[in-house]
Amino acid sequence: MKLSNFNRLSVLLIAVALISFGCSKDNNLEIEFVTQWGGTGSEPGKFSEPIGVALDTEGNIYVSDAGNNRIQKFTPDGKFVAQWGRAGSAEGEFDRPMHLAVGADGFIYVPEYGNDRVQVFNAEGEFQSQWGKTGKGPGELDAPAGVNFDSKGNILLADFYNHRIQILNPKGKFQHEFASEGHEFGQLYYPTDIVVDQQGDILVADAYNHRIQKFSPIGEPLNSFGQKGKEPGQFDVANAIATDHKNRIFVVDFYNNRIQIFDDSGEFLYQFGSAGKADGQFEHPTDIAISEEGKIYVADFGNNRIQKFRILEK
Repeated sequence: MKLSNFNRLSVLLIAVALISFGCSKDNNLEIEFVTQWGGTGSEPGKFSEPIGVALDTEGNIYVSDAGNNRIQKFTPDGKFVAQWGRAGSAEGEFDRPMHLAVGADGFIYVPEYGNDRVQVFNAEGEFQSQWGKTGKGPGELDAPAGVNFDSKGNILLADFYNHRIQILNPKGKFQHEFASEGHEFGQLYYPTDIVVDQQGDILVADAYNHRIQKFSPIGEPLNSFGQKGKEPGQFDVANAIATDHKNRIFVVDFYNNRIQIFDDSGEFLYQFGSAGKADGQFEHPTDIAISEEGKIYVADFGNNRIQKFRILEK
């Protein structure tokens, strides 16, 4: 049985200008707070449990506003543009939209925790297609949590309760799957997010194994880093992941209320964030998106807001 609201995810910097409190092994890297927006509510621009955040090529921001069962669109500076969706299971309706992504086609791909499917929309929020149904078979889903793409446009899905990754062609047809439930190298325990790095390898947020795993394009396990804890390089539910233009790996560390940054081999570089409500602090962050220009957007789930940062290179 699926859990509800906040408990679903549970099985699932204070600085005005420069945030530099976290420990760092890279003296050339710092993160600066820029702005934040949102607040609790159902009006346009407000949120109820924002879970996912994604960017298009123009810098527009799309947010999975899970508690309100809608997608909201903002400018790069956080100005509200549009919204679509409501609670339900029909086309264009949602049951807790999760870690969404924007494809090379400019469409927005939205996995749904409750409806066990992925819906596709254009940038104006017009429904395009959908696929998936409840189950454990090829192409079937049990609470899809994250979606992303490889260089060929294939669709990669983190299939949460099935403890696996599924690869679909650009039309949503099943191609391949890998991993199984467990704690050994190459196994997964509630994967929540996925990204493809510059080499084409697949990085998975293996959330409740408290680690990141790297796989080859066909699903062969290559590397793993992290364990449960509070020290640098450790996680307490590693539930979202992104890479930047230097192939650095950014990991959302849910219960530790921070973002950790690693090089492409998994070596710790930097962290920022702490528990709280001030600028740069988090209350259970759930997703991250990074622009080509080094702007960072974090879904601050418990504070019902999006926070924007920028990368500073000395």
